[in-house]
Amino acid sequence: MCEVLSEYRSFVNWLEQLKGLPEEFWLQPIKEEKWSTGEIIAHIKAWDIFVWDERFACFVGRSNLPPKKVDVEEINRSAANEARSGISKNQLIDEVIECRLVLSKKLEEMPNEIWEEKIQMENSTITLCEYIKGMVEHDQHHKIQIDNFLIFKGFELDGQIV
Repeated sequence: MCEVLSEYRSFVNWLEQLKGLPEEFWLQPIKEEKWSTGEIIAHIKAWDIFVWDERFACFVGRSNLPPKKVDVEEINRSAANEARSGISKNQLIDEVIECRLVLSKKLEEMPNEIWEEKIQMENSTITLCEYIKGMVEHDQHHKIQIDNFLIFKGFELDGQIV
């Protein structure tokens, strides 16, 4: 099985630490014209759900991805709206953690051959392992953004400056 699965799953450890984030930072943009931490976390949840609903079945069914156009802006807008809807910080974080753990468990149960078989995605081919690696890189991109924001604010997660 692809070793990136443990990286994908371990993101929940960092998410747990975000529960210690002061409320005043949760919906504050990380930079001018950028999302807040809450909006980024909702964005991660939205894309985990999208990937499970729209992408993983193609790997399991060993079929090429359908040429359906994805409305990236609508998914992102909806996620940002969820973060600002009044949902509490801890509730949203708990939902993202639950989603990630469920997806990790389902991925763990997939046979090894599904992890390495290539399917067609737009103009290239990709394995499930490569796809999950891309999701881990996406997580890391946003984690770095949030960590840099917190460093700028002088905030420490879990007793350490991030």
